[in-house]
Amino acid sequence: MDAIITQLQDVVDGQIDFEGQRVADLLSTVMLIVVSLVALVVGFIQQAIHLTMWITLAGTLATLLVVVPPWPSFNKNPQPWVGSRTKMSHGGILVQGMNVS
Repeated sequence: MDAIITQLQDVVDGQIDFEGQRVADLLSTVMLIVVSLVALVVGFIQQAIHLTMWITLAGTLATLLVVVPPWPSFNKNPQPWVGSRTKMSHGGILVQGMNVS
């Protein structure tokens, strides 16, 4: 049971790096702009506001499916974490070769 909970937690936690956040932000912005423009043009040509709304809704849901899950492509450049002082052998953090406490 613990293994299932651990796997579920790994999926839900959403481990993405800073570069993945940048890509997800850019992707969501571009997708929403394109979908909005397509919906506006189609709705204008067809003279149907409900069609515009349905296209916008479908595009927003597609954007959510692409951007919200923590896809492995969003975690290609993970940053290393600094360990705690108790686990560090030199007793502090090194910044440009100097020990900072």
